[in-house]
Amino acid sequence: ADPVLDPNLIKRGNIDGEIMSASVAKEANGKKRAAGKDATAENTKKPRSFMDTLTFYTYVLGVWIAFLIFGWTQEALAKEDFEGDAFHFTHTQVFLQSAANMIIALVAILLEASFSSSPLTLNAGVSLRHWLIASLGYQGAHFFGLHSLQYVSFPVQVVIKSCKTVPVLIGEVLIAGEQATLKKFVSVFILSFGVVLFLFFKPSKKRSSGGVDEFEMTPEFLLGLFMILLALICDGIYGPYQNFIKNTYNRCGAFHLMFNMNLWQGIFSFIWAAADGELMETVHFVQKHPSVVPYLIHFCASMAIGSSFIYLLQRRCGALTVTKTTTVRKLFSVLVSAYYFGHTISPVQWMGVLVVFTSKFTAPLITAGISSLSPREQSGKKQKKA
Repeated sequence: ADPVLDPNLIKRGNIDGEIMSASVAKEANGKKRAAGKDATAENTKKPRSFMDTLTFYTYVLGVWIAFLIFGWTQEALAKEDFEGDAFHFTHTQVFLQSAANMIIALVAILLEASFSSSPLTLNAGVSLRHWLIASLGYQGAHFFGLHSLQYVSFPVQVVIKSCKTVPVLIGEVLIAGEQATLKKFVSVFILSFGVVLFLFFKPSKKRSSGGVDEFEMTPEFLLGLFMILLALICDGIYGPYQNFIKNTYNRCGAFHLMFNMNLWQGIFSFIWAAADGELMETVHFVQKHPSVVPYLIHFCASMAIGSSFIYLLQRRCGALTVTKTTTVRKLFSVLVSAYYFGHTISPVQWMGVLVVFTSKFTAPLITAGISSLSPREQSGKKQKKA
């Protein structure tokens, strides 16, 4: 489960200028682009200081280590045998995760307010209705994603959950009213191709873990896939809705999103866990099996710390660096899971994993190639030559 701080939510600032004629505007834009290239060249030539380099690698390692622990703990809680009992309290997990994230976000908001002249606000002026809608989708994505681990392996969950571009694309069209681009369609095709490779080119039973086929389409496995599908649908709801909140309310920063989304997600999960008795069952489970406490601490702390490192890395280095860092993190998580929990993955499946995780980089290249072959592009080139 991936965090709130999605790099796509960072709003790009717009430079306001005077109204100019078309020719003057064109000349001004040309000067801005030239100045931008000069500045980029200057920044490229300027060497990083030791402290800058140390800070950068600290943030990257922080993301990798925190989410490796988080991924391992997710699967351990779902698969470990605690003296014959299994930990299956998903609503409680979501509540604990929300509490940790909310505390980190609150501290960050208070620190930012102490260095700012702006008045302190926790909800950033966003209406309660918007927070409730986004948080319900957020809660569903986390609940179904965690619950699916009771039926499928962690690598299956991570690979398929990495395809959230598909439901987000649908959500952006239906909820935010955005137009789907060729790049997004190409990305959806690449992701779908990678998932097909991963699910259907499974290893032989002789090479499977303990002779057990983890990819056999049993009712249990299909139920796990259905849970992941529901999680992806929820991603398609809350992702675009976060974009809507971010674009509508200027005061809403990343930590405001993190605080309010986790606040209401935590409230929903607590009410659900208390209503169906899961909360008391969790307390009794912890009393009976105190060895589960370190798992829960690692689960909460790693998620909160990892989210904070992502925000710091985003603010310092930009969205592309965050994308590269989280992509490597997911690949490491699958590798650790396969090694520690003994999952057998065939070479073709590893190819599917790479296809999915590198789609954010290959999709723009393929899109550029398709665009260059389009009749409109070709006619434009001929007119330029003429």
